[in-house]
Amino acid sequence: MTWRAIATTIGFLTLASPLHADDRSGACLRSALRVGDCVTVHARLTTCTGIPNARLWVIGTKRVLGVADADAKHGGEKILPHWLDETMFSAMPCSKAAYGDFTVCPLSPDRPGVMRTVCVADVANIVLRDW
Repeated sequence: MTWRAIATTIGFLTLASPLHADDRSGACLRSALRVGDCVTVHARLTTCTGIPNARLWVIGTKRVLGVADADAKHGGEKILPHWLDETMFSAMPCSKAAYGDFTVCPLSPDRPGVMRTVCVADVANIVLRDW
């Protein structure tokens, strides 16, 4: 095996490693601010204006979850897994929607009529749509 092939293999393994791909997810799972168990919901993610700017509508309900980072900060980017964060926040506000399965960890108690704050630990089966 040549040095170039070895370097390429190491590069791919580094990019695919859980630490690189999962750093934000791990922070969410380890957050000291969690107030309950993480759950997976089928939802639509949009990034619009307002606070919080990333919101999850749990499909089939009237429930909207406000997405924050692991420290419960709503503003800015870097609150979603890296590739989804870049996709959603590089577009014009409210121009894209991501449908899929989101594993979320609650950062605030569940109260009727109040948007619950969550962080996103994992995403799966994502389909992007213009919105």
